[in-house]
Amino acid sequence: MTLNVRRPVPHLRRAHPDAWPRRAPAIATLVRSEAPHLLAVQEAVPEQVQHLRTALGSRWHAAVTGRGPSGGGEGVGFFVDQDRLRVGDTRTIALARHPERVGSRDWGAPFPRIAVLTELEDRVTGVRFLAVATHVDPFSPLAQVRSARLLGEVVHGAGLPTVAMADWNAGAGSASARILTAAGLRDTWDLVPDEDRPSSAGTYANYRNPKPQGARLDRILVREGRDARAAVDRVAISARRPADVWPSDHLPVHAVIRWEAP
Repeated sequence: MTLNVRRPVPHLRRAHPDAWPRRAPAIATLVRSEAPHLLAVQEAVPEQVQHLRTALGSRWHAAVTGRGPSGGGEGVGFFVDQDRLRVGDTRTIALARHPERVGSRDWGAPFPRIAVLTELEDRVTGVRFLAVATHVDPFSPLAQVRSARLLGEVVHGAGLPTVAMADWNAGAGSASARILTAAGLRDTWDLVPDEDRPSSAGTYANYRNPKPQGARLDRILVREGRDARAAVDRVAISARRPADVWPSDHLPVHAVIRWEAP
């Protein structure tokens, strides 16, 4: 499951749909009831990370990093169900010409952008895979294309089956999406059997009912490795509103993935 949690922004009205104190209980209810084995988050500040950690409980390991040079500020990363997945090496890279310079800006992006990469082992099947969480820049088309190219190279270099979960800030037909596909990262939406695929909708709903056939900015991608490929049983875009409150301006995206022998 991937979810842009929407960073807190001050509002004069506590009842504003974007107000974090209003949304916080709805997000807690959502993640607690879904209890995904792997949850990727974007735009999560430390206050929100702690809120999600409390909602999910001690079984989930948090690997969320801020985009600033020292790892602070608005972050991306994972909550991992340790009963199902064993957490291995985790590292953060910059979406920039020098990936090792976390906190740097590049390619016309006005803010630093990062990706968190975590090696995981499925305790049931024994499959080792790479999980990638990121939040791609929405303003610079060049940054979107170069970020996609960089992530494709990183995933190829890892040599592991991969799941990449992100707010890509570009639709499934965009130039950056085509680059990711060429790098072997396939959209889970396209891999589910036709009869099980729900109607598509835009994932940036902005606290309204989603637009049918709108841009799927938030997507879960998979890439096969030497030892396993992904079989996708189900995908969904959730428009759940716990207590009639939208948890975020983005809608969460779910995928049920099985790793199989290639």
